[in-house]
Amino acid sequence: MDISHLKEIKPFSELKNTYVPNSPAWLKGLVNLRGNLVPVIDLAVAFRIRDRAEQGYNVIILSIKSRITGMLVDSIGTIMDINNDELEKPPSTISKAEAKYIVGVKRLEDKLLVHIDPEGVIDIEGQSQQYHEKRKYTRRTPNVLAIFSAAGNGMGPEWKPCRILDVSLGGCKLQVEDHINMGTEIKVVRDDIQLEGMVICTINAQDKSGKHACVKFKEPPELIEGKIINLIKA
Repeated sequence: MDISHLKEIKPFSELKNTYVPNSPAWLKGLVNLRGNLVPVIDLAVAFRIRDRAEQGYNVIILSIKSRITGMLVDSIGTIMDINNDELEKPPSTISKAEAKYIVGVKRLEDKLLVHIDPEGVIDIEGQSQQYHEKRKYTRRTPNVLAIFSAAGNGMGPEWKPCRILDVSLGGCKLQVEDHINMGTEIKVVRDDIQLEGMVICTINAQDKSGKHACVKFKEPPELIEGKIINLIKA
């Protein structure tokens, strides 16, 4: 990856990782990095290379489009200078979905070096579309209008309309106009019911129903059960 995105490198064992229940396999968890809630993506799982064994690994902390994201990697290799003309385009046999992760390929003496595009990795649209949450609550589709705001946008005109398509004790699925990045903290408000959580995946629906954001609530299920029941009844 381009080193300009790199902020720091941390041993995974030093970070207090919190697993997100029923989250996609590639989301290793959330870590608190000096007050920032950072999602950690397991590249081995995201790229379908293998399942991750519980061993000592490193997390590279990246800043991509003002977002802080961690990526779990086997090890840290060599830093080298690469000119753009040294990179070859991925072969045409690779699908567009797979090629979006790749900037290019550089030939070394005994192997190939794949230059990864981190912006493509943190999106993981292909993985998100395969993700279906296992719900502790009977799946319901309220299909009600609400408003939402991403963290830091305040109470002003940044509040935007959304539609709550599905709710469970663990979270909800929203239909929104704009793409919301994974890891974004979000508030959803309808009448006097306010839900706070984090976007754990985004889906561009195939049925032309727009963009969907899957949100996990911050509070434990026993504290938000009343909110969910009232939302469904409403």
